[in-house]
Amino acid sequence: MFGSEVLDVAIGLILIFLLLSLICSSIREAFETVLRHRSSDLERGLREMFGDKTHTGLVADFYRHPLIEALFRGDYVPGKTRNLPSYIPTRTFSLTIINLLVSKYLPQADITGKETTESDKFEYFSQAVANMPEGSRLKGAMEPLIAAANQDFTRLRAEIEQWFNSSMDRVSGWYKTRTQIIIAAIGLSLAAIMNVDSLAIVRYLDTNQTARSVLISRVAQVRSESDAKPSTSELIDPMGWIERQGGLPLGWVLQVQPGQQKGDFEHDWRRPPSTFSGWLAKLAGILFTAFALTLGAPFWFDLLNRFMVVRSTVKPEEKSPPEPSKDAGGK
Repeated sequence: MFGSEVLDVAIGLILIFLLLSLICSSIREAFETVLRHRSSDLERGLREMFGDKTHTGLVADFYRHPLIEALFRGDYVPGKTRNLPSYIPTRTFSLTIINLLVSKYLPQADITGKETTESDKFEYFSQAVANMPEGSRLKGAMEPLIAAANQDFTRLRAEIEQWFNSSMDRVSGWYKTRTQIIIAAIGLSLAAIMNVDSLAIVRYLDTNQTARSVLISRVAQVRSESDAKPSTSELIDPMGWIERQGGLPLGWVLQVQPGQQKGDFEHDWRRPPSTFSGWLAKLAGILFTAFALTLGAPFWFDLLNRFMVVRSTVKPEEKSPPEPSKDAGGK
């Protein structure tokens, strides 16, 4: 029978993973604010789309176009991306690339003239692409898009926007991969520094009903909130907050603490292991915590809700089955 004690232990562990995942996400967002990976990834994606590895060709012209310059402060400096936009609307991209190629490779054409028809615009752009250097990656990408548009300028813009969106999906993949690596590094660091040993926490919660009760009451509070964001005190001192939720064995204790008996120190969950097998178990618990944190706060929040629903459906008799009397057992 899947008793409530097992559910309570699982819920307590999930709550810890949820809080630490939120802290990892907050730290990662702080890194993103400083490093601005989205901007650098977008610029790198454009360089690959245009075949401009030197930062000085079409990419520079693209970022210096008035439609794109309006999206960021300062000037475009090759190799420096901190001031660049992290997102470009697809419509802005298509208008910019059409205007840029026509003005660069067919300067005599007036694509913005009032009397210029959609058919003229399509023809101007086709001629501009034809005038691009042979072997150009951008020319190779534009030619099939022009053919697919079938003389329809509106459809041509839609094809260019679809091409841009497809390329940005790959850029998003770069960002997600880097984010997973960063969160994994942060999670492993937190688990090691704070001694968040999943195996030790499970054993502790299994033997400490008070800690389980405190964590379950905290879960009820988290579920009642509109979102799962930690408070300021939890972010400033996460280990202290978690330890207050029933005295969980977090942190490292390397020597006898003031007021602590030597016997209590020998049985302190936070004391480093003294055997090789103990260190293997400790390493396994910390690595499991680090892996759990890479799954992200949304995963743990959803799982927490599912476990609480299961817990609420367990009948009272199932939560604490009555023990048979000795008389009844002897009959």
